[in-house]
Amino acid sequence: MSTATELQLLMFAQIGIDIIIIVVFIFVVRRLRYANKGKSFDKTVRMLESLFTDADKIAQQFKAQLEEKHHLIKRLNEQLDKRVGSLNGLLQRADALLSSHAQQAADAECDPLSLNSQERQIIALAGEGYDLEEIAKRLSIPKEEVKLVLDLKQKLSQIGKEEGLS
Repeated sequence: MSTATELQLLMFAQIGIDIIIIVVFIFVVRRLRYANKGKSFDKTVRMLESLFTDADKIAQQFKAQLEEKHHLIKRLNEQLDKRVGSLNGLLQRADALLSSHAQQAADAECDPLSLNSQERQIIALAGEGYDLEEIAKRLSIPKEEVKLVLDLKQKLSQIGKEEGLS
């Protein structure tokens, strides 16, 4: 069951509980009015008022918790949407890099590992022992891009080795 459905069920449950409390209150007040006719009626009404005041406070707290959960779910969905968009962008860049390398290799019949200057810098810094975060900071690029370039270099070198063996 989705969180939105759960949230709706909790809201309906709260409404149902409020209606039941009102019906019970009306029933108890009528019953007490006929049973006590005066003296203890005022005491009973005061007691019931305090009971309903407490019930109202609890209902308000429950409503506040529901609203808080709703906002939390909304923020999580927004963050997930941003991450999915970021991942889609990285995948498109990876596809573009792969097709670019394949096209360069096919057109010029050159080494499929020919790289642009930024990619060479990434590989050089990795060869010097820098980790992903340090390379990303030095070149002012996302660390996912650094990881993508290094992974592509590794895969392309593996493909080159396999083709050399064939």
